[in-house]
Order: sequence, then structure tokens, then C-alpha cells
Amino acid sequence: MASIIHVCQARSCNNAGAESVLCEIEELASMVEEGNCQATRSGCLGYCSRAPAVYVEKEGGDSFVKKRVNSFQKILDIVEKASGKKLELDDNDDGCLAKLAARKARKYNASIYKWNAALIGLQEELMEDVSNDKLRLDLSNLLELAGYDTDSPLDEIPKKIEKYVRWNLEEIEVVSSHSAVFRFATKDLKRGTPHVRNRRRLTEPNTWHTTMLGEVGINDEGPLPWVERDYTPISSAKEWERGRCDILIKIYNDGKLTSWLHTLQPQAQVLMSFPVRTLRVPSLVQEDDSDGEGFQPASVLMLLAGTGIVALPQLLAHRDPINMLGISTPKRSQLRVNIDAVVSYREDDILMLVQLSEWCREGAIEGEGHKGVRNLTLTITEKREDGGDAQPSPYEYAANQESPEDAFKGLPNATVLRSQRVTQRIVTDAVSRMKQPCRVIVSGPNTFNDAVKLLLLNVIDSDHVTILSA
Repeated sequence: MASIIHVCQARSCNNAGAESVLCEIEELASMVEEGNCQATRSGCLGYCSRAPAVYVEKEGGDSFVKKRVNSFQKILDIVEKASGKKLELDDNDDGCLAKLAARKARKYNASIYKWNAALIGLQEELMEDVSNDKLRLDLSNLLELAGYDTDSPLDEIPKKIEKYVRWNLEEIEVVSSHSAVFRFATKDLKRGTPHVRNRRRLTEPNTWHTTMLGEVGINDEGPLPWVERDYTPISSAKEWERGRCDILIKIYNDGKLTSWLHTLQPQAQVLMSFPVRTLRVPSLVQEDDSDGEGFQPASVLMLLAGTGIVALPQLLAHRDPINMLGISTPKRSQLRVNIDAVVSYREDDILMLVQLSEWCREGAIEGEGHKGVRNLTLTITEKREDGGDAQPSPYEYAANQESPEDAFKGLPNATVLRSQRVTQRIVTDAVSRMKQPCRVIVSGPNTFNDAVKLLLLNVIDSDHVTILSA
């Protein structure tokens, strides 16, 4: 069996230069013994923040993933490891590929208001090519959007940042040993909208997220004194329209933004971006993923872990567009199909239990049509004594919520599995209950996404799988 090199072509990877990466890999693979190594396009691999990404499927179980494949040397290493062959090349100049990838990444990050990420390497590139007026103009424009001019020191937060407004932190609700819900409010009418209105046609529904700026000072993620992190609100689009936003956030040991965020007290201010589209509805693919064009799912299966649970309320909101989205949408976009969920938690980080039980109750009522969650499987793993990648909440947390068994008592459509990870059998059984074609949404930590993607390989068409990093 040949090694198959899957090059992600979803939105973030494509805009980071994945098309050029694919071309280079195809060129190098052609130099290997025929049939030993093949390159192919792939849907989202779940490494959107570390694009472009490549997944190598090898015979014998030695598969691997490579992130930030932005140089010729990295591409060469991938092909050589995939094929087991050493390639002799005369010139390994990666300059053109690196610059092309940098330009596409810059354009993409600017399109989603990530000014710090868009500026990465631009000043250094201009120093190497001081006569390049195009680079100079790009630098000037990006600095202006970020609130600076070319002579401004970059160690202070500017008064105005394009596409960002300040929100007041009104309340912090601790929900587990590792996570809390942060409730924000603003009266700034320039906060943008999750669903841009268009007078000529119906508003296109979507799931969405916002980018939060952590004012941590100068750091290694770019030249500006902040870090940028994406969060999917658990509150509705209509609540955003009213100037309110609730975000579920997990605390990480070395998290730059969360370390800063958890030093804030209520009434502190936080900069958040205009809403950014995550997935198109009803196809549930990323915006530029042509594989999902025109796809109409007959059912939706969600495989979620940890804070990946935030994807579920956003999908369910589309069943009640007037009250939850603040817009009217055609029936075909209201996800009037069965939605099942497999959710994985650690026992010290069980999230949104009250909401999950309510969605299951809605899904269990006969004659109510497509409401809530039809079937839920909740797997609960034991807590790690070392805390893993998360640390206990810095806020006082009283572990007094009811147990999952009590929360789902009497609900025939909810199953709780203690000391159990998501297994091949659980995934296979879940898929078998779904009406086809089924869209599968995977959202959780990267380790969870990697494991579940492998479990889905021989169960469902990979083009019907959408992966989101939590």
C-alpha cells in the first residue's frame, strides 16, 4: 500500500498556501518509485490555527501529522518520511514557496481581523527587500488597521482598532474545576453582526465566532502587544445583537490569553472582534470548502469533547431562527433533521450539563418534530491527577452540581458511560443510527480530533466530516 499524503485544502490552510504545498508534494512524490507515495487533497484536518496542515497515512500504522508546512525543507522531510526514500536534489531553495505562503496567510488573517498574525514577518521581509513598494504599502495599511502609524511605538494598545470594540466583563460563572463562563456586555453599536443583512436576498445563516485580544504586551506571536484567540459564544446571535455575549473558557497552564484574562475583575474591559463566520448552514462546511457546496445533510452527528461542546448550541439555534438568530431563514437552512451527539468529558470538567439534559428532554418528546438532541452518549473519563493541560480554576468552585446520571434520569435517549473514552464501537454505532447523507462535526482538543478522525476513516465518507479545533 502506498503512503497517502493528505494536504488540507479547507479555508485557513488554503489561505496559508496549501495549494502551493500540494503542488510541491506532488512534484516530489513523482520522483519517488511509482506507486510508493501519493498526494491528495483533504478536507479540514482540524489544525486551522497552525495552517497549512498535512496528514500522512502510512501502511503499518505509522501515520503522522505535520503543521505549519511553510517551507520547502518541511515538504521534503514529509515526502521522504512518507516514502522512506532519500531524495537527491540539486537546489532546495524554499524562498518562493515561503513568500507565497506568507502572502496568502497575510491576506487571510487580515480578512478575519487578526492584525497581529497578519503582520508576522512583514517587517523582516521588507528589510530584505527595502525597494519593494508593495510590501511597504501592506505594512502601512495593516498598521493603520491595527491602530498605529508607521512611526508609532508598538508597545501600547491603541485607542481604536479596526473591527474591534470594547466589551465590559460583567460576571464570571465558574462551572467546573477548570472552566468558567465569562459574561460580557457592550453598548457600542459598531460591534458588527453575526448575520450581515442583504436587501436583495435572504440573510445567509452560519455558525460564528469572535476573536478576543489578550493585552499581554509584546510577545512572540507577532509585533503587536496582544495575542489573538478565537472563541465560539454559547449565547445566541440575537443576544449579540442586544449587546450581550457569553463565552465558555477553559483555563490552560501556559495559556497566554487565559493567564491574562483570569487576572481581570468584573467591569474590566476586553476587546473582541466583529463576528466571523465559522461554518455555512446547512452544509456545515467552512466558507471556502468547495467539497460542501450544495451539500444538504439528512442528519447531523456531533462528536464533541471539552469546550468543543460550544458548537452544539450554535447548531441548535438554527431551528428557531427568529428567537435565536434574530433573522428569518428558509426551512432548508433550519436544520430540521435529527441531531445526535457523542460528548466526552473529564469527570472534573463536565460542562453545560443543565443545557444538555434540557436538549435531551426536547428530543425525547414525540410529535415535537426535530427539536433538541435525538440521542446523546456521554462518556466520562477519570480526572488526571496532574491536571493535564489545564489547571484548577483561580476562582472559588463548589462541586455541587448534580451528577450526569441524575440529570438524565428517566430520559431514554441519553446514555452515560463512566470511565469510558470514545471508542470505535461507540462511533460506528452512532453513525449507523444516522440517516444518510450525514454531516459529522468533530470539535474538541487536537488530540481528541486526531483520534476521532481515525475512528471515522472506514465508517463514513471523509468529505462528510468537518473538524473544528476547540
